[in-house]
Amino acid sequence: MIAVQRTVVFDRPLTYDDLAGMPDDGNRYEVIGGELLVNPAPRRDHQEIVSNLNWILESFLRSSGFARVYTHPVDLWFGPNDIVEPDLVVILEQRLDTYRPEGMVIEPPDLVVEVLSPSTRGTDRVRKMALYARSGVPEYWIADPDQRALKIHVLEGGQYGPVAPDNGGKLASRVLEGLRVDPVEVFARLD
Repeated sequence: MIAVQRTVVFDRPLTYDDLAGMPDDGNRYEVIGGELLVNPAPRRDHQEIVSNLNWILESFLRSSGFARVYTHPVDLWFGPNDIVEPDLVVILEQRLDTYRPEGMVIEPPDLVVEVLSPSTRGTDRVRKMALYARSGVPEYWIADPDQRALKIHVLEGGQYGPVAPDNGGKLASRVLEGLRVDPVEVFARLD
């Protein structure tokens, strides 16, 4: 059975208060443009990739000390009708106060990571990418389990441009200076 993302239409744009009232049923609820998106629980390969990326980021950040990484669920509040939960969020140390104790990030984080699922592929590549760019998220990573590809996008002039891999196939983060990611590590242990 293929998991499908559902868009639920209401007679008015939804807000964070509406989102907070959603059931705790194992689904992931987000609001983009006032529309409710309902995502089923992620697949195993999705979870493996999130774990690998978290380990890569944590290892780098613990030694550098200039940012922190958080795994979902973390609510990113981009406005009353735009609240999403990416897979990973990185916030620089000097901006940690943007992550409120109640679990909501109230300003654009420094880096956002989404791992594609069959149910979220279009949303992550189009709607969320546009939302993150419009909101000023400096760096957006997309990991594709089917293609075994990691893309790092950097915000330039209000739009994302891809970061080209180096000769060894590694991708450099511009937000996390000194971090070079090997896609092989990102997709390790999937088979």
